[in-house]
Amino acid sequence: MALTALQAYDIEKALTKGQKIEAIKLYREATSCDLSHAKAEVEKILVTLKKQKPWYFNDDLPQDTGVLPNSKPKTFGFNKSFLAMFFLVDTLIFAGIIYYFVLRDSPASSPRQKVQTTQVAQPTQNTASTQGRPKSISLPRDIKPSINTDILAAGDSFDSLYQTKLSKTSYIRRKSSSKSSSYDSSGIERKIKTARSNLAQSRIADAGITPNRIQFSEHQANLDGVIDKGEWDDATALVVDEASQTVLYFKTDGQWLFIACDAPQEKSAKGYDQLRVYFHAGLTPNLVNERIHIGRSSGVTSIRQTTFRWQGKPPQNNEERWKKYAINDWGLYRHAYGTSSMRSGHRQYEAAILLAEAGLHRDAPFTLYAEIETDPLKNAEGKFVERQYLGALGDENNPLWMVF
Repeated sequence: MALTALQAYDIEKALTKGQKIEAIKLYREATSCDLSHAKAEVEKILVTLKKQKPWYFNDDLPQDTGVLPNSKPKTFGFNKSFLAMFFLVDTLIFAGIIYYFVLRDSPASSPRQKVQTTQVAQPTQNTASTQGRPKSISLPRDIKPSINTDILAAGDSFDSLYQTKLSKTSYIRRKSSSKSSSYDSSGIERKIKTARSNLAQSRIADAGITPNRIQFSEHQANLDGVIDKGEWDDATALVVDEASQTVLYFKTDGQWLFIACDAPQEKSAKGYDQLRVYFHAGLTPNLVNERIHIGRSSGVTSIRQTTFRWQGKPPQNNEERWKKYAINDWGLYRHAYGTSSMRSGHRQYEAAILLAEAGLHRDAPFTLYAEIETDPLKNAEGKFVERQYLGALGDENNPLWMVF
């Protein structure tokens, strides 16, 4: 019996707290298996968890994945005055991390990572009693293919092109500047997208897997963060979590992939609400995923996460701290649009991405998973404790296969 998203989350939470016996108990209750099988499966989950989220198990900072770590401060046996100074400096560093990952790159100063199915309103749409409808997003027409692709030379590959990109002075300046999250229109990025697109077009699903088919629709979605009656009836609907009644919708008109999420349990207009949708997991070893984030207001953040690392001189200042970690490039998609609102009384998300730019092709299976994050758990003092989720559809190691 497969674990639900919430069951998997409870087991993961127990393991991060060092409660392996509790995790085994939860696994047995969820699957009705015997003790030896539960022990073996929980051990596998723990091994995977240590690889994916090492910061739960040691004091090292995680790689720059765009997700703020749930790190714990070290305990030292120094005198009180030293400890006071240490915690003061630690607080300043933490504030700097918050600014770097959340405020600096987010036009709406909203959280950028981890799963949430809560849909938050824009500044003028704080509750269901908002006057008027949210403003709709108009999709562009007549997009030239040359915007997203380029001609590849013999021997060009995703890996070789990325190594070339990392060596370019223009890329180094971009990564170390305040424009690192803006759209990357460079020629080398177009070639990387072309190489990735070629790989995606020839991909086949894993043996024994029948991909979920995304429905074709003659009607484009009205991107206003409101799931109107009948608007998504012609879409493929996937239940993310039965308990929270969170549902994801997918449909395409052959040019755009339309995505919607209905999160009935997300009723707070202020919080860490975010929908994240991930593509291309497992496509090639050095590409972890490409993804979009839709938060509480209009706009989409797009990111490519890789395993590539900087090979040159070590970072000289804080602006070059990206050189310490695996490379993540922001500003990936020019034609990705989305918004969310509380118009219905709870959070709803709507988005569209250009198929050609995302490297998604007709009749070519691709991997997808999604996360829906809600308000974080806080202690009695109102301080952050851990992230909370309304559901997840697949994950990096077990994504869904989709096709249209």
